[in-house]
Amino acid sequence: MSNFHAESSEMVQDNANQNSQSNDVMKENHDDNPIVGMIFDSEDELYSYYNKYAYKMGFGVRKSSTRVKDDKKYYALGCHKSGVYEPKTETNKKSKSCKTDCKAKISVIVYCDGRCTISCVTLEHNHAKNLNSLVVEAEGYENLAFDERDCRNYIAKARQLRLGKGDAEALRDYFVRMQKRNSNFFYVIDMDDEGRLKNVFWADARSRAAYESFGDVVSFDSTYLTNKYDMPFAPFVGVNHHGQSMLFGCGLVSREDTETYVWLFKAWLECMGGRSPKAIITDQCRAIQGAVARVFPESRHRLCLWHIMKKVPEKLGKLKQYKAIKKTLKSIVYESIQSQEFEDGWSQLIKDYDLEKNEWLSSLFNDRKCWVPVYVKEIFWAGMSTTQRSEGMNAFFDDFVNSKTSLRQFVEQYDNALKSKIEKENKADFDSLNASYKLMTGFYFERQFRDSYTNAMFKLVQVELHSMLFCNHSLLTTNGTISIYNVTDILRGKRGELKRKVVYTMSYDEIGTDIQCSCHLFEFRGIICRHMMKILIEKDIKEIPVCYILSRWRKDLKHRHYHVINCYEDLKSGRAKQFDQLCSSFYEVAHLADSQEKYDYLLEYIKLAKQKLIDDSSWGVNSNKKIVSEDHNHVPEPSKPLLPPTQVRSKGRPPTKRKESKIEQVTKGKRKRNIWLVRLKLSVGIARDFLCFSNI
Repeated sequence: MSNFHAESSEMVQDNANQNSQSNDVMKENHDDNPIVGMIFDSEDELYSYYNKYAYKMGFGVRKSSTRVKDDKKYYALGCHKSGVYEPKTETNKKSKSCKTDCKAKISVIVYCDGRCTISCVTLEHNHAKNLNSLVVEAEGYENLAFDERDCRNYIAKARQLRLGKGDAEALRDYFVRMQKRNSNFFYVIDMDDEGRLKNVFWADARSRAAYESFGDVVSFDSTYLTNKYDMPFAPFVGVNHHGQSMLFGCGLVSREDTETYVWLFKAWLECMGGRSPKAIITDQCRAIQGAVARVFPESRHRLCLWHIMKKVPEKLGKLKQYKAIKKTLKSIVYESIQSQEFEDGWSQLIKDYDLEKNEWLSSLFNDRKCWVPVYVKEIFWAGMSTTQRSEGMNAFFDDFVNSKTSLRQFVEQYDNALKSKIEKENKADFDSLNASYKLMTGFYFERQFRDSYTNAMFKLVQVELHSMLFCNHSLLTTNGTISIYNVTDILRGKRGELKRKVVYTMSYDEIGTDIQCSCHLFEFRGIICRHMMKILIEKDIKEIPVCYILSRWRKDLKHRHYHVINCYEDLKSGRAKQFDQLCSSFYEVAHLADSQEKYDYLLEYIKLAKQKLIDDSSWGVNSNKKIVSEDHNHVPEPSKPLLPPTQVRSKGRPPTKRKESKIEQVTKGKRKRNIWLVRLKLSVGIARDFLCFSNI
């Protein structure tokens, strides 16, 4: 095969020498995809070209071994996931990423005069491509040969939703159909004066019900899918009692300005009954920040820490002392215990490295109370530090959406994605109620948490319990019933090496077993910290007060969204429809009982109705007993056509003329097979678990 490539390349080289001008045109016109016969003046030029192509496509470059024959050098430039993964023999060494034996590559021949040519091209990859995998391979953003914005923009263009002819009307038809199935399905369509689609928001009935239980903290991100009209997909995401992502609605917006986000936030707020989240996490975007301040003035707003820190290489990477600056900055941000400690460290950083004129750092310091951990750790964030929760939801949709997905197809795949989410939540519920982790200690409070919390949350408790072994405490002062302690936390690395020691202050009040820690993990995540556990054991507290067992993480509570029929399935059963309507009516009436008199009145009638249904034997016997009522929730069919949106250029997302690549054609079939296999495995796993638990 190598000889054939060499002979073919020599012929290509002869032809190219006769017409070097056509080769320049070839490189210019095929900037996206390399082709056989392209000639370069040097290896550096070829490598630069292929590296540029690689970052556009979202994969890293790896050079194969070189061999020399007949005064020519042969090697290949391929995907960083080429080759077969071989696990390390030592258990303490873990590979940063797994090889997938990816065949994507170009074969290169270098001639004695330094010129080189591409003799063979394979474009198809056998894995997904994204920026995070590149960062892992490069061991940091600063080692990438391109900046984060370039890659994000290209990946955004590669994941387009194509809004074809009639898609706008199909979207509205879909919303009408969903609302007919469940009257609590909510949607808003924003149109311009000419009847063109501008912005869209929708939320299903189950998401609205779930928000009532888990809507205290919400993450919002608009950096995912775009279509050819530049309409970013913007989901509202929360966390359930298993620590799983939950969708609270999503939108498609035509612009990324403050007014557009105000429209979207108001639509979502109306959908959720006017109840704002207690806390909201967003990207560092001035337009979003302005909209949050206007629509959610009472909500605590936090900027995504991950988004900010990943910009460090881009903003500071060209400075001479970049590595030292980066190390110091990370230490100040992540290790400061008190706000004054952070501010003193920041001032010293600016002074030591002459960064007074750096506008980006100045803006970060001005916004410090919105993103630095030491300023936000006293607020409950349900463990969500960043909008990665939204990005995790975005990645979840990747299994159902590709670059050929139209908007019409997207809403159908959106249904499939949420069905899968429901299945995972149901499985987690079943596992938590029927199996649990073994106890690590004999402390009663550990058993309390195991019996109360879901498996995922109890596992976090056990992590703190294990880390308590590396904590030491000492009594500082005692004032009446209040004792003040110092707890020294000995932090260790993954291999057990000592990293640093941190001293936290503990306050314990004998009255009511009130305990507070300066680490504020309980306030931030809702899990008692290792330092609190240390003092509880010191005080011989066997049973923890219920105030430290959050109902949010309990496994025995039946949340309202459990009773909402999935509107993505056809409700063929009349009984299912009736049950769903009754649950909705009961809930609405319960909210009206906002005083003791109304509560007593409603409860009395419920008792009478319940007794009537139990005692009256005529129910269900006389088939002529029917109640006929009008469907007041009927939504008339739209008559006026909805025009597609105008193409609007949004910042960071320029229009693209990119054609579908071969990999997208290949992965389209593979993705369907993978989804089928995952669902099959999930079904088998649930059945196996059921049989195991039924035998216990």
